[in-house]
Amino acid sequence: MSSDDIMNKYGAVQDWDLVCDDSEDDDPSVPTTIRNDSGGRFAPTWARGIVVLTAIVLVLALSPNSRSASRGDSIAASTLTILGMADDNPYDNDHDMNEPLFYDDQLVNHFSTDPDASSATWSNRYYKSTKYFKGPGSPIFVIIGGEGALDHGMLYPFVTEHLAPRFGAAVIEIEHRFYGPYQPIMGREATVQELLELLTPQQAMADMVRLAKHFKDELNCLDYDRTSDKYCPVITVGGSYPGFLSAMFRLVYRDFVDISYASSAPLKLYDQSTDQYVYYDIVTQAAEHASKGCVRAVRETLEDASKILMNANSVEEAVKSMNMCVDSIPKYIDNVKTLKDDVMMAVGFSFADYDMDAYPPGKDLGLYKACQVFQHKNSKPLERMAKFFELVGLDAEFEKAYPSLLGEEETPCFDLSIFLPDGENARITTSDWSGSGGGNDGKMWDFQLCTTVVDPIGFSSESMFPKRKWTYAALTEYCQKRYGKDVVPQPRALVDDMGFDDLVGNGASRILFTNGLQDMWSGGSYLENVSDSILALNFENGAHHSDLSHVGPSDKDTDDIRLGFVQITNILAKWLDEIKAESE
Repeated sequence: MSSDDIMNKYGAVQDWDLVCDDSEDDDPSVPTTIRNDSGGRFAPTWARGIVVLTAIVLVLALSPNSRSASRGDSIAASTLTILGMADDNPYDNDHDMNEPLFYDDQLVNHFSTDPDASSATWSNRYYKSTKYFKGPGSPIFVIIGGEGALDHGMLYPFVTEHLAPRFGAAVIEIEHRFYGPYQPIMGREATVQELLELLTPQQAMADMVRLAKHFKDELNCLDYDRTSDKYCPVITVGGSYPGFLSAMFRLVYRDFVDISYASSAPLKLYDQSTDQYVYYDIVTQAAEHASKGCVRAVRETLEDASKILMNANSVEEAVKSMNMCVDSIPKYIDNVKTLKDDVMMAVGFSFADYDMDAYPPGKDLGLYKACQVFQHKNSKPLERMAKFFELVGLDAEFEKAYPSLLGEEETPCFDLSIFLPDGENARITTSDWSGSGGGNDGKMWDFQLCTTVVDPIGFSSESMFPKRKWTYAALTEYCQKRYGKDVVPQPRALVDDMGFDDLVGNGASRILFTNGLQDMWSGGSYLENVSDSILALNFENGAHHSDLSHVGPSDKDTDDIRLGFVQITNILAKWLDEIKAESE
């Protein structure tokens, strides 16, 4: 599909008279040192000093003593200095950016040809901050919601408290449709047919463009001509699936979105070009990185535990041997093989969850603690399994949602059903072998991976988990048992529709991909520059979008992430200056 075909399919957001020049810069060294000679709106007089400071930071990060406390503090201070702050903001107000707002005019179906259906609306939850906004002519960050409810306000302090003041920007964060309590279909469960039509990345992106345009109007950013000095550039930001969506905005809605910041964005997984075994192979490597000897201990324990479980006289006996709650075992687990397969799957995606959170590195991480459980030399295989699930159950989110259950002897036991998404025919092994999660959000994500957001993830013989091949046939069988014959996975539908297997050929530019190399999702992302304006930054110590953590820049950050904050800021500044230069 050509660039023009993509734009024509979705259309412009409005009949704006745009001048869009996305020409690429000729400087291939952008990820490390940003050349900025324009002296534009977003380049202060010290802009050239950034190059020197970045080089100094890099030298410090690579020096033999760079991990000392004093050297780390120096780099942290340099980062904060380079990020800078904007002046006082006339648009500031008393609104708490962590208090939800609702856009009541969101369309239920953006692509309906039925006049009655096309006018139906719903209330889309969002959050906003104008604390640092400098008025028309300043940028707007759009934080993309993903496969989970946004119950706790703004996600990324790096955006709200560092990038926003640096650029005098406003910030809006938009919840993805069908995740959380506020949905396009209220008062009842959506039917499968409704979900097929309404629960798509394309509908969610259209939501976000419509709401972001409303936000622009609210900020008096009424000029959509990029040559105007009152033009407010839009920067989308997201991590993981929302990182993918962030990048897609520069393909599908580049008449509205100017820059994409996409962290841990698995485009190559969704275009089906990534080897299915990369995901858990990286989890395995990250576990060994966290605790030497972990891989061998986990592999041997799981092999022994699998044999013991298969030789159990009953499901009940096998469940008790791992200190799991007998009464909470899902009814479909009626034989020891199904139990064994689902337990091994749960171990896999629980390790994957620990890996995603494995930053900053240290012995207080769940990944390290999980490895230590399996490396305990004086315990038996099923005792290790029980201890592992006990550790999983101590997770704060699990504890909050699933208080400890008591077994027959009034002692705590592990509730395996916490991994079940909502809905009929739910399974622990879902459409997403990285783990769908529980509850309604788990059901919605499970459905998305049964339709167009297909991620091929299997377990290789090189991983520390039992080998298990993922197939399209098995996915289809699962999805149709779960949702009916009308649901057929379409692995090529998204890439054929949006053309993200050829970013340059389809006209994309100004996309920044960031990756933590300890993160398994990096195996499905871009690790190298695609062009002079589609860039990649990689962090050796980083896990899942560690640059977009819920903590933000802190003194606990590793040197590579600290340097990354500087590089990201420089790249965004350079691109904003390019856009601003069009009005001069």
